[in-house]
Amino acid sequence: MDRDEVIARGLRVHETQHSMKRRSLWHDYHGRGTYMLTLVVEGRMPLLGKLWGRVDARPGDGDAPKVMLSELGIAIAKEEIPKIHKYYPQVEVWRVCIMPDHIHLIVRVKEDLRGGQAMESLGTEARGGQASALTKEANLAQTKGANQAQTEGANLALAGGANQAQIGENEAGSIGMTAKREKEMGSLGMVIKGFKMGCNKAYWRIYGMNTAPRKGLFELGYNDKVLLHERQLEGWKKYLDDNPRRLMVKRLNPGLFTVMQNKEVAGRKCQMVGNCFLLDIPDKVAVVVHRRYSEGDLARLRREWLACGERGGVLVSAAISTKEKEVLREAMNRGYRIVLLRENGFPRLYKPCGESFYACSEGLLLQISPWEYHMEKKTITREQCLELNVMAERIAEGR
Repeated sequence: MDRDEVIARGLRVHETQHSMKRRSLWHDYHGRGTYMLTLVVEGRMPLLGKLWGRVDARPGDGDAPKVMLSELGIAIAKEEIPKIHKYYPQVEVWRVCIMPDHIHLIVRVKEDLRGGQAMESLGTEARGGQASALTKEANLAQTKGANQAQTEGANLALAGGANQAQIGENEAGSIGMTAKREKEMGSLGMVIKGFKMGCNKAYWRIYGMNTAPRKGLFELGYNDKVLLHERQLEGWKKYLDDNPRRLMVKRLNPGLFTVMQNKEVAGRKCQMVGNCFLLDIPDKVAVVVHRRYSEGDLARLRREWLACGERGGVLVSAAISTKEKEVLREAMNRGYRIVLLRENGFPRLYKPCGESFYACSEGLLLQISPWEYHMEKKTITREQCLELNVMAERIAEGR
């Protein structure tokens, strides 16, 4: 039954709440796998350290950008992260990057988590004979609820059908929570839950948070990326190693990494990220390859397009076809100015990746989308391709 049929029957439709922290439905998080994990401090407070160094220093130099860890950051690095492998020997931590307001980990689960050691959490002090502070608070709340239920037992017994229905709903909810808990046991989620609890304890101790209720250190949930091929792993390592430098570049050039909304470009309201002043440069060419072009035409146009970049002009393209991509790749390698049109918009905390990041930081790149951001993987339609090509030509003509 599709959405329209559901509405026609008078049923309530719940909109999909997109989240970067949703697990991959196709992957088994109990079994073996390699992941890049990201945990974000609540409110993105910079509690874990301070950025330090020179953005122009070379990697490996003493003053290269790095994060000087706070007391809490040091406690997490030296005490909590090693506990992951200590209490879950199936899990190896391959790489760590602690930023001021978030943590990246590359971890390898080398054996099925269901069959081995699976503690309630790494933050549990069962190994010392006591439950963690968080567990104590949960038990206290549970005991209080049980006592209240016992005290009101007589009233519940006299209640009518409505109350009985409510009790049934509560029981069903309890069963659902139990099922969710059983599914989480022996999974990567349980490992991360335990790690978070250990970090919470360090957070509460260092900041003197001795009484309940107490907020946890991190936002709810976490983001994970599943390794699909070995080439990804090297990319992840480089990304983590370069993270402090990237953050410093962003702080020095905040305007180049801010998503601009509702900017009119070629007669359309668009989102943009990058150097918007590239649109004001009069020398622009549209890199658009049509099917009717011969090999001779393509060779001539390629020379003209790259010559525009060489003299300081701007190449404008959606980079849809293989030939268009090849020209944009060459232009990027040569450090030319580029306006790139995209089918997808930009999420709130978007930043370009890889070479695009540094091209953006140097004012050489502007990315534009006439459409809002979506999380679904969509194949660009022919109509969208035509729209973007028309936009590229209008931008190049200054219209």
